[in-house]
Amino acid sequence: MSRRVLTKAEMTDKGLAIQALTQAGIQFEEKGDNVLVLTSGSYKNARIDLSAGTVSGDSDYGHTEESFGVLRQYYGEAKAKAALLKSGSTIDERQVDQEGNIILMWHMN
Repeated sequence: MSRRVLTKAEMTDKGLAIQALTQAGIQFEEKGDNVLVLTSGSYKNARIDLSAGTVSGDSDYGHTEESFGVLRQYYGEAKAKAALLKSGSTIDERQVDQEGNIILMWHMN
């Protein structure tokens, strides 16, 4: 039986959301000013509502709150990169550890 999957993702900045999706290799379509509809892979038919900061989908498409965690992770990375660049820092390296955590190596200029 189908059930709606909704998770709070705090994804409210359209530019950062687009950067995160691009980094993750996830294709999307813009629907109006505040909605991104994901169109590829296991996220197909999921929606990011930028005005509410939520990601929603349907269990019939295999969407789970856990799978949406990856989207939050890429968004967090985009947000961290933007803050580092704004502060004048340089990002030297990006690593992913065995648990899938993204690690950014940076230095202040």
